[in-house]
Amino acid sequence: MPRTTVQRRKLILRRLRATAALAGALAAICGPALSQAATPAAGGYPNSIVVLGHSGATGQNSDPTRPGEEARANSWATGTNPKVDSLYERIRAKHPAITGHAVNLAQGGATVTELLQQAHQAVALKPVPQLIVVQIMDNDILCPATAKDYASFLSTFASALGVLSKGAPHSHIFVVSQFGSPGTFAASLSRSERLRFALQSGIGGGPCDFVNPEGRIVDAKVELLDKDIHGYEAELKAGCLRFVQCRYDGGAAGNIVDKRSYVSSDLNHFSIAGNAKAAAVAWAAMQRMGVIPRDTP
Repeated sequence: MPRTTVQRRKLILRRLRATAALAGALAAICGPALSQAATPAAGGYPNSIVVLGHSGATGQNSDPTRPGEEARANSWATGTNPKVDSLYERIRAKHPAITGHAVNLAQGGATVTELLQQAHQAVALKPVPQLIVVQIMDNDILCPATAKDYASFLSTFASALGVLSKGAPHSHIFVVSQFGSPGTFAASLSRSERLRFALQSGIGGGPCDFVNPEGRIVDAKVELLDKDIHGYEAELKAGCLRFVQCRYDGGAAGNIVDKRSYVSSDLNHFSIAGNAKAAAVAWAAMQRMGVIPRDTP
């Protein structure tokens, strides 16, 4: 969910924690994992995949036995947990040549600034991944946002896409919208959970704090935040339209109606079921956009 001013103070610590995980991912990049992925994909499926973005793609807090930790095996994009059936696993079922050729460069707390860094890392992979998945925006959201806020976000986002477009001219770039909406998310929680969400997030009195300190939903603020999110999603679409190999999901993730089962115990990240839903919706959107072939009978 979007971050308030109080929540943003926590991002520095979360980014520091992400450094070790990113180092591990980069070590894998330098190894043999992608060594056989250079040849063109057969039947329109990629031989390799990388995901960029924030903790929505890292499996954060999705393993009940490891609360507060990343569980990248549960990532909706590159994970290997069969209960998630990630994009990587779905492609592997159709195109086994992708096996072992998945890299996750997402970082907890990442904004478009970190996305730009991740883009440079992605195009430095040898060979360059043929499918680049991007999940960003959540930590960038300012509410209420100004025209200057939107323009700043678009500028950096487009710069990241430019790096990917130049460094991976023959790869597909697929960008997803914000998962669910503030209204359906809040409605999926019990009042006691909304109260806990408000307390742990430090929200309640801001202009876009859609849950008040008593755990009640504030409809006017839900509407304002929702409008704000759609504004940022419009910038995702606008940025993607600048590059011929980029496809935006058309708001597919944003159209999801949140369910309690999609949210992990921290009320802020995907559960295994949430990762599975994100994967299924992204897969269908990629088929519609021609990023991958449509299923045939």
